[in-house]
Amino acid sequence: MWLKQLSVLNFKNYAETTLSFIPQVNAFTGENGAGKTNLLDGIHYLSLCKSYFNPIDSQHIKKGEELVYGTGRVRQR
Repeated sequence: MWLKQLSVLNFKNYAETTLSFIPQVNAFTGENGAGKTNLLDGIHYLSLCKSYFNPIDSQHIKKGEELVYGTGRVRQR
């Protein structure tokens, strides 16, 4: 399976974001602290139902919010 789309709501520093991926190479670029690693952790969380970095689920909710939500769309080869 290949990840086609990732959507997150109140995940770490993201209020609401949807990313679409292409079948070829995808790259995250940006300044330090922009959230590139948080997106990768979102993919990990979606895949394995846990963070790579922090086992406490409540610490993944954006500051000041009450819930976190994430979805993904996949495609077969």
